[in-house]
Order: sequence, then structure tokens, then C-alpha cells
Amino acid sequence: MPDQSKAWLDDTTLRVMTYKSGSFTFQLGFDLQQVKPMLDRVNDAQNRFNKMPSLPQIIDQVQEKVLASSIYSTNTIEGGQFTEQETEEILRLDPKTIQKTEERRLTNLKEAIDWIKQFSQKRLQPVDGQNISLTSVIKLHSLVSQNLEEQHNPAGQFRNNQPSQKTVVGNSAHGGTYRPPKCIEDIEYLIQAWVEWLNSPNVINQPAIVRACLAHYYFELIHPFWDGNGRTGRLIEMLLLEQSGYRFTSSAIWAYYQINIHEYFALFNACRKAADKKEPLPNQAFIEFVLKGMFETINNLHDQSNSLISFLLYQTALNDAKFSKRISDRQFNLIQTIMLVAGQTKKFLTQAELYRIPQIQVLYTGKTERTFYRDIARLIELNFLDDQDGLIIVGD
Repeated sequence: MPDQSKAWLDDTTLRVMTYKSGSFTFQLGFDLQQVKPMLDRVNDAQNRFNKMPSLPQIIDQVQEKVLASSIYSTNTIEGGQFTEQETEEILRLDPKTIQKTEERRLTNLKEAIDWIKQFSQKRLQPVDGQNISLTSVIKLHSLVSQNLEEQHNPAGQFRNNQPSQKTVVGNSAHGGTYRPPKCIEDIEYLIQAWVEWLNSPNVINQPAIVRACLAHYYFELIHPFWDGNGRTGRLIEMLLLEQSGYRFTSSAIWAYYQINIHEYFALFNACRKAADKKEPLPNQAFIEFVLKGMFETINNLHDQSNSLISFLLYQTALNDAKFSKRISDRQFNLIQTIMLVAGQTKKFLTQAELYRIPQIQVLYTGKTERTFYRDIARLIELNFLDDQDGLIIVGD
């Protein structure tokens, strides 16, 4: 059996020779000048997002929405069948009451995300990376895999394929299949080299997004565990991003991966094949894909936060109007009911359709229909409601 060895080819490229799996090269494989314009846009957007008003109501709602969306997305990528709404409902349950393995996967992910949050930085540090340890990797996989009825996937334990056991990653629809290292000696050696490479002086201070997505990419190529590698790899990426101040975006980007799942999987194979052929900049396409996803994700978070702030200001103005008697209690309750109906039905209704709703009929017991229409007109006059092409919507 040949000896294992490592050699630094330059300041950022580490070549590893394994016992049975051949050579494995960790490299940056991208052109900073080509990605810098998008990188600057992402960092500017994230910096502005981090500086938004930290109102507890806004932060709590954004955090709850991002948590459910992120867990739904990463679980769906791995074949999970729950809808986003079902995911949100399961996450509200007491984990101690959950018996089904499919549901435990969701609460395990929540626990792993909560563990990562202790390392979050509020200030954006786009090039000042923090060390990652093998202990953290084991911890994340253990959290993801705990209490599952999966005897073939011991939590935190590396693979050690026997001669009859094959591990195949990918499929023909996503650029082909790939057989990762099989024996535990190679896997342990490669994961230690992966940590060494990520923490080396000229890699740790690369743009944090680049380092995080390459950590994710090379972790998936090593594929060290029997199961849960995808979830753990995305959590590792999240950890490195959170350490550098990419708050919320660090896991919210999983929705982008899930929406663009074909490209996400195909790029792992495309970049791997480009490296095998010794093509220049083999990792460029994956880095550009992640940067585009980060930018879209941050803009979506901006929109969500701005909507929540607008709604908070609207509620404040509405409460003030009620307190100052510019609107009556009935008119106040009418708006609350319209918002409730719009939220449940996901659509806006005409005045006549609204009047026929039982909850609104209760508000006008003993009143004439004209009173309802006068209330609507008054609320439109005060900009609490808006009439757009005959449909009544809540105003700004």
C-alpha cells in the first residue's frame, strides 16, 4: 500500500496522495478579478442588511421565516416530502414529543442551526475568516443524525466501506456519478487535509463567501459520512458565513439551491471534471453560482424586512387612529378582519364579496349595508385601505 503524503504546490494549493483513492487537490480555482464586481455587490447588500433597524418584532419574524424556509429547502434537496407550511408546524412542536424519523430530521436541523448561531458575528467581516475544526464538523453531523432510526449511519462516524459496499454520489441527470474515497484511512487523511487547507494563511483570508462555498464543495467530494453529507456540508458553509457576519443569508441561500437544484448538483460534477482535466479556474462556475444566489437571497431578505417594517408602521398608524378616534372600533376591527381574510385566502376581494363574509357580517349586526360601504370609503380616504380595480387591499 503506497504511503499517504501532502505537498503544497503553491500558497493556496494542497495536493494529497491517499492510500487507495489516488491524488486529491484542494485549490482556489477561480479568478478574483472576474468575480469581484458581484462579490462587492453582495457585500454591499449584506452590509446594508446588517445595519437595518434591529427592532425585536422584525428580527423575530425574519428569523422564524428564514428558519422554516431554510430547513424546508435543505431537507427537500435530500428528498424530504414535507411542504414549507408543514415544516413550520413541525418546528413549533416540542422535540421530545416527536417520534417519526422524518420529523426528527427537521428538528435536528433546527438544533444544528441553533448551535451555529452562537458563532454569529453582527459586523460583516468579508475577508477575516475564522478557523474551522474537525470537532465542529463531527458536532454538526452528530446533531443532524442524532436519534434517527438509521443503523447504517452512526452519528459523527466516518465511512469505512467494505469491499462489497459501494458509495455512489450523483446521477446521469446531474452531470454523472462520482465514487468518493472508500476506506476510512483515506477519508480521515483527506478531511484533516481539508481542515489544514481551509485554515492555511492564504486561504483563511480569501473572501469569506469563496472560502465557505469551497469548503462546502470539497467536503461533498470527500463525502466522509454514510449519510447526511449534503445537510452537513451546507451547515459547514453556513458556519463559515455566520462567522464572517453573513447573518440570515448564510442559511437562506439554501432556498436558492433548492429552486436551482439541477444546476446546484450539476456544478459539483462539472467542476470536479474540469479539475480532473486540469482546466484553468475549475471552481469558477460554482463560485459564480453561489455569489448570484447570495445576491438574490440578500435582496429577498431586504424585501421581506422592508415589508415587515412597513406593516409595523401601518399597525402603529392604525392604532394611533383608533386611539385618537379618527376611526371607530368597528372600522378598526373591519381592517383586522380584511387582513385576516386576505392572509388566509391569499387574494383580495371586492367590497360586495367582503360584505358577504360571515366574520364581517357579525361586525354589522343591526347595521345597514350602507354603513359597511361608508366605513370602507372612510378607511380608503384615510389610506388604510386601497381600491385597486375594484379590489380592496390593505393600504401602505
